[in-house]
Amino acid sequence: MTGSSTRQFVYLSHLIIQIGGWAFRIGILIGLLQSGMSAAGLGVAVSFAPIMLGSLFLSPLVDRRDPISAMMIVNAVRICALLAIFGTDGADSVLSYASIAVLSLVQPVYLSAEVSFFRRITPEDGMISVLRNIANIDWLTYLLGMFAGAMLSDRLHLPGVLAFNLSAIMLSLIVLLGIKQQFKRTPAVLEAQPSGTVLDLAPLYPAFLAVFLLNLGAGIINVYPAIRATADGVLDKSVLLTIVVTNGVLALLGALAVKPIFNVLGALPTIAGAAVLLAACLAIMSLDAGLPVVIASSSAMLGLGQIFAAAAHTHMVSSVAPDRAGRLSGLFQCCTYSGVAGNGIALSLLSDRLPFGMIVLLCAASAFVAFAVASLAVIRSRHSHASGPVAR
Repeated sequence: MTGSSTRQFVYLSHLIIQIGGWAFRIGILIGLLQSGMSAAGLGVAVSFAPIMLGSLFLSPLVDRRDPISAMMIVNAVRICALLAIFGTDGADSVLSYASIAVLSLVQPVYLSAEVSFFRRITPEDGMISVLRNIANIDWLTYLLGMFAGAMLSDRLHLPGVLAFNLSAIMLSLIVLLGIKQQFKRTPAVLEAQPSGTVLDLAPLYPAFLAVFLLNLGAGIINVYPAIRATADGVLDKSVLLTIVVTNGVLALLGALAVKPIFNVLGALPTIAGAAVLLAACLAIMSLDAGLPVVIASSSAMLGLGQIFAAAAHTHMVSSVAPDRAGRLSGLFQCCTYSGVAGNGIALSLLSDRLPFGMIVLLCAASAFVAFAVASLAVIRSRHSHASGPVAR
């Protein structure tokens, strides 16, 4: 199996797992909403906190072993968690919440294992293509999976969604098993090669902070479509669907655009440029200026978010040796989801005190600070290059 064909099979596994995952997310959310807003709120809470824990404490483990095996183990855990939900009376049960927490805990481990694998077989300048492709798959499967999940939930309810996701995970597991069998002939590819260097994260602190601050602002997109689609306390589902689908299409286009932009500007300028434009989009989103403006600004914001994320993720994992890529991917995911969680906390605290437009404007301010942090990193990077090589 050549390196190119191996990449295609890993991408195929990712595509399969993401279609099932997105279908499950919308299916379980519909099930929780049928039990009330408090149940849905608790479901969101148990989804985010475990992701941060998994990215911090479990993702570094993939650097110590074969990443394909790590992905297979994650899929096995997912199967067990979904089977546990089958044994419950509904989405709103202790066992369901526990299963959601387990699924969220291992979610960042799978992506970190993928990134670790690709980093071992891909040169530094090729990682932007890898992460661009992963982002493309994520948003394509978002559109397909959300549609499939909504259809299955309407006709077969939660058990149908669970069966669909289980089938996807099992199929992904079969693909990974095939890759594993092929690499038995060249096991060195799957083995971590310790770099022997001490990991110094200090140069990446600005990137970590920028990722957190940007997601602290951009996280408002989780509720923005539903709020803008609600008039006089009534949610217009057709308006919501229009916003969400257009958001997904523009996010996919943003992911497609990241590589040429990254190749022309470089990592830090791409991060800074995407952040300032995203802040401008959030400022426009704060205006109650009608549906066309809502759709255009939120969709552009998501597209720019994909450019920012792919550039930042690439910058992080390419700045370290291949045997540290899993840990850096985990830290990227931790910064991302902690920012999104912080946005949710801020929204809950401020929603009764400030109008929604003002809250979105504060989100824009957070994204602008992310731009300032990234800009300082650009200036410092150019200054260090102008000063000549530094002894290491």
